[in-house]
Amino acid sequence: MSQALKSAIENQELINQVLIQFNQKISSLENTYVNCGLLSGLSGDLLFLYKLSQYNSDLVDESVFNDKLEFLQSQLAMNVDHPDLSNGLSGQGWFLEYVNQAQEDDYDPELCEEIDDILLNVLSVDSWKGEIEMVIGLSGIAMYAGRRQLKSAPEALFEKIINHFENIAIQTSDNTLAWSQPSDSVYRFNKDEVEVPEYNLGLAHGVPSIIAAILPALTIPSLFERTKRLLIQSCDWLLAQELKDKDRISCFGSSCNDDSGSRLGWCYGDLTIALTLARVGNALEMPSYIDKAKQIGLHAAARDEKEGMINDAGLCHGSAGLALIFQLLNQQLNEEKFLEVANKWLTYSLDLYQNKGMQGFYMYSGLSKSHEEDTGLLMGYGGIGLCLLAALGEDADWADCLLLA
Repeated sequence: MSQALKSAIENQELINQVLIQFNQKISSLENTYVNCGLLSGLSGDLLFLYKLSQYNSDLVDESVFNDKLEFLQSQLAMNVDHPDLSNGLSGQGWFLEYVNQAQEDDYDPELCEEIDDILLNVLSVDSWKGEIEMVIGLSGIAMYAGRRQLKSAPEALFEKIINHFENIAIQTSDNTLAWSQPSDSVYRFNKDEVEVPEYNLGLAHGVPSIIAAILPALTIPSLFERTKRLLIQSCDWLLAQELKDKDRISCFGSSCNDDSGSRLGWCYGDLTIALTLARVGNALEMPSYIDKAKQIGLHAAARDEKEGMINDAGLCHGSAGLALIFQLLNQQLNEEKFLEVANKWLTYSLDLYQNKGMQGFYMYSGLSKSHEEDTGLLMGYGGIGLCLLAALGEDADWADCLLLA
């Protein structure tokens, strides 16, 4: 259990009402092989239902949950050629391992061994040529390895992952390094000059995702020094990208070529950069990173919905996601202001519901420029529900699936 937010305690009846409606929507979804993924599909739906059942077992139909879980397991073979986190094997494997570890004494160490073998085969290439970020790339596989490392310690996975990140790192100075988006990456901003290095600063697709993804490798003695070097040199590089303008809306842009500032959110922006720096600082006992993380976080705490570009409540870049991240930032930095702001964003999210009902939790689509219903973890009801549960004091131990813990 984590510390409950004051606003959540005061509005628990309202939050329960929202959670019941989310459960009804998500439980009624048909099982489909099209998307069993974690970020927008069945695995993410199951994560919400599982955490909701831990909060109140009477709210979730056990037979519905088990039926969906069995369907997910039946579809694993379909993803042998899809190792990614978002829709593929890494995300689905993460969920199975998460639930497996929650069984404590009944933990089955063999449950995910076949997934380990498949991912080891994917990683057994001389040179990594694919995406490097976490949604569909190498950092997402590292996230699965990090979850496995908590219990089963498959060191071979991280050995190969660290090898790849060492090999593709660009040494930007004697003491700093970073990772450029691959020339054929779908996440490159500059697709006209693909040979020019491009350094993304978002947790979803950039250098912070790699920093957060390799952090668990510190627990492997044989990889500690190598991982520490990568972390320190990349964090030092990241800090050097801070915008210099005193009137800046944010401390960092979306990429190192962007001086226009970034939104508040999980995917991009100061808040998850601060959280990543705080986690590294605490893991390596480096006060300079911790102090800088607090400074960046306090700057983010002063922003409102207009400055933060908040258009919905979703976990990815919406108000409920901000409430969660400020909670997690407080856990790392023990700064009362972060709890105050987490309460502010939770209240903001609940006001959306009270003013518009379920439509208040619709996802804002950048394509249609309108709000649309979404049930997924990253953009929709499932992720908002998990944020609400965390606000009530339920353990947000699942947040490692988004590189937040």
